[in-house]
Amino acid sequence: MLVDDRQVHYLEWGPATGPVVLCLHGGGQTAYMWEELGSSLRDRYHVLAPDLPWHGDSDPVEDMARQSIAATIPPFLEEFGLDQVALVGASLGGIVSLTVAAAHPGIASSIVLIDIATQLEDAGVNRIIEFMSKHESFASLEEAAVEIADYLPQRRKVRPESLSRNLRQRPDGRWEWKHGYGKQLRDTGLPVGGWRALVAGLDDEVGHIACPVLVLRGASSDVLSTEGAEAIAALLPDSRLATIGAAGHHAAGDNPESTAGLVRTFLTDVAW
Repeated sequence: MLVDDRQVHYLEWGPATGPVVLCLHGGGQTAYMWEELGSSLRDRYHVLAPDLPWHGDSDPVEDMARQSIAATIPPFLEEFGLDQVALVGASLGGIVSLTVAAAHPGIASSIVLIDIATQLEDAGVNRIIEFMSKHESFASLEEAAVEIADYLPQRRKVRPESLSRNLRQRPDGRWEWKHGYGKQLRDTGLPVGGWRALVAGLDDEVGHIACPVLVLRGASSDVLSTEGAEAIAALLPDSRLATIGAAGHHAAGDNPESTAGLVRTFLTDVAW
């Protein structure tokens, strides 16, 4: 669809008349990361999942700042005639969810944050950065699958054919990521702790978010510590904490069944 003259690719599940759950993916990922959650919630909810700017098959915006990405969400919802949704955000998508909720208090009925906060672990973030910037392209989808399996050893086997959702084939036959972060990181680099610039000012903003927020942490996450999860929960006026077992930072894909169960229970508890 076109939103403000910008192409936005999205996925959806469930009845158009159901309560809406807007899912925002992590950095370097696409809307397809929500397939399991969308399928799990489709019996009751209308689940929408756009590719964020600079990702997937959506057009970019001027820059990659959280505020710039968040500014694209209200116009997207307006295309569906929506004024309030439940937000589910993983990693970058969680940061964007908080930014949207702080800037537009009426939009979020509730928020689920998946393995993200304003205090992160440098080692875990740098491991993600290293992976995203390591490969300029791949000779085949099979080669990409091998690298992803090495990066996510706890994940079930990666099917090469499914990776066309995250990679596009160039005229020279090689496959490159459908996100802008890898090139930016290779061109400019990112210092240890560079994630702090992305979340600068967010601690002050989240204190004004009045809706209920569920903070989920992957039990074996190297990006969000227990202390980091507790810290953001303390900043939020109405929050609760839970852990996704057998999962790391990419918890929604590592353990989709537990993730979906925790999200559904929370949405039911807050009467959405």
